Amino acid sequence: MRVAVFNGAGKPITIEHVADDPLPAGSVRIEVKRCGICGSDISLTSGSPFDYAVGSRMGHETAGTVIELGRGATALAVGDNVAVLPRGFCGKCPSCRAGRPLFCETGPQQSGGFGERMVITQESGFRLPASVSLAEGALVEPIACGRRAFRMARLEKGDGVLVIGAGSIGMAAVYWARMMGAGRIVVATRTAARHAIALAMGADEAVSLDDDPEALDRALAVPPDMVVEGTGKLGALAQAVARVRTGGTMISLGMCTGHDPVIPAFNAFREATLIFPVGYAPEDFAETVRAFDKGRIRPGAAVSETVALPGLPALVEEMRGANRHLKVQITPQ
Repeated sequence: MRVAVFNGAGKPITIEHVADDPLPAGSVRIEVKRCGICGSDISLTSGSPFDYAVGSRMGHETAGTVIELGRGATALAVGDNVAVLPRGFCGKCPSCRAGRPLFCETGPQQSGGFGERMVITQESGFRLPASVSLAEGALVEPIACGRRAFRMARLEKGDGVLVIGAGSIGMAAVYWARMMGAGRIVVATRTAARHAIALAMGADEAVSLDDDPEALDRALAVPPDMVVEGTGKLGALAQAVARVRTGGTMISLGMCTGHDPVIPAFNAFREATLIFPVGYAPEDFAETVRAFDKGRIRPGAAVSETVALPGLPALVEEMRGANRHLKVQITPQ
């Protein structure tokens, strides 16, 4: 089968032919149908201290169809369409019991969505109902991040939310802020290119800071209860601190890999809380699938295009610079 492999920063990603993985007991084999390009696929292949290991198979926003069952695998059936939680989890270790399966002490890493087939534990395949397409299934992973973030932040109904950035993680925040009953949701971007998508995902207003630096002041009648930093750019945390209300919460979701200074005294005089969520619990995956099934907001608006697997290496290099891509999904063919 073919799969994308990271060969180190500054070296081309390659599409390699490898043997299919063995199928352990309790696992299933899926045929990959869609896999989204995550911001981490760009930032963690760029020479940062957090880069993926050389030789890693890439792709973790995966949806596919079960084609083979391992011994004792009864939770799924051949033909099921599933969204994949990209870490097998035991459910018993301290991290799993705390709702942090990405830090499971024994579960296998399940990357390789930029490929043709994968082996996953049956517990990490979340069955998609007929109403949820495979394209939407590949959005479960990134959008589930938004639910866990607001659970950690203890979002209350009616809370005002500002989202800085309209990439896929910003859209995840908008989606779950709306689904969880937030009040006014404002999205701040550099340009207006993604405003229509932000509104489709549930925002009340989207403003472009490059076009009108004072637009955000007008959009925020009162300081928001929560500010989501969704860009990963240096200086974005300071911008969040400057906007949040006294006693409010700032949520860092942009995964900046550089030193981003924040002045503690400025935080103190706001009595603001700053949290750093990462990932999701299994319940966030399950609830995201249920939310998609209800169809109140169709998340497919976030998908800007699909590209066949051979085009992935060049596309990743293109996305390292300024571009207008939002959520690009890769198909095996």
